[in-house]
Amino acid sequence: MPVSLDRTEFDQAYRLGRLFAILENVQCAALGRLNASVRDRYYGAASATPASVFPLLLRTTPHHLKVLHRERVTRGLAVWFEREIDEIMRDLDMNLPRQLQPMAQGRFAVGYYHQRHARKPDSEVADTVAQPEE
Repeated sequence: MPVSLDRTEFDQAYRLGRLFAILENVQCAALGRLNASVRDRYYGAASATPASVFPLLLRTTPHHLKVLHRERVTRGLAVWFEREIDEIMRDLDMNLPRQLQPMAQGRFAVGYYHQRHARKPDSEVADTVAQPEE
């Protein structure tokens, strides 16, 4: 496995780790620092029992994205997050795994940290912000 984000990796556990990192970033961007973040509350359960956690996380994401869309300065970031979520979700199996075995939990962690440390191009966000609202 490469030591940086691999957008061509279709392993479900890796992609779920990436998705978790994006959902954490969406919440942080929308709500700022919280006493307990998504990672604090759900990382362990998400990496072990994704089918029970991801529906809950995905249910709150549209609200967080709406908060980002309201402000011109964060609108481009919201669009970037939406594209990332779309790209990850389109290749996930419809049925999320009920449990991940320890090796798969390791791939989840790798996907999570690869996504966390991937940098988005500033120009991509700036270009999106500059576009008029539909």
